[in-house]
Amino acid sequence: MENITANLHLCKHCNETGTCTTGSEGNSCVACIKYHDLKVSKIYKGLACGTCGGLGMSEPLTERLNKRTKPLLAIGIVFTLLIFTFILGLMNSEHFSTFLAFSGTLIGSIITFYFSNASKNT
Repeated sequence: MENITANLHLCKHCNETGTCTTGSEGNSCVACIKYHDLKVSKIYKGLACGTCGGLGMSEPLTERLNKRTKPLLAIGIVFTLLIFTFILGLMNSEHFSTFLAFSGTLIGSIITFYFSNASKNT
């Protein structure tokens, strides 16, 4: 796969410490309490920051989405084609051979793309 690098930015929510202290009197804020699925009615101190996950540095949401879109789309296309090929095979469709040629080529191209890029980067 690609050589993926993360562009981390300093987390302003926890002041780069990784521990949320932005609530009243240095306690954890409501957003971080909800992030950890805790009861909001209680007071918590020292929870890991929900914005950066306790690292003190965070990656923007758009970068995370951009890195995940291509692999998820490829997985979705491959499984959809496999399911349709299987269904057409069970139905003894007259268009099965045409669809098999199309889907086989597309699945092979996707798999070749990911495995050939993985071998080039090592």
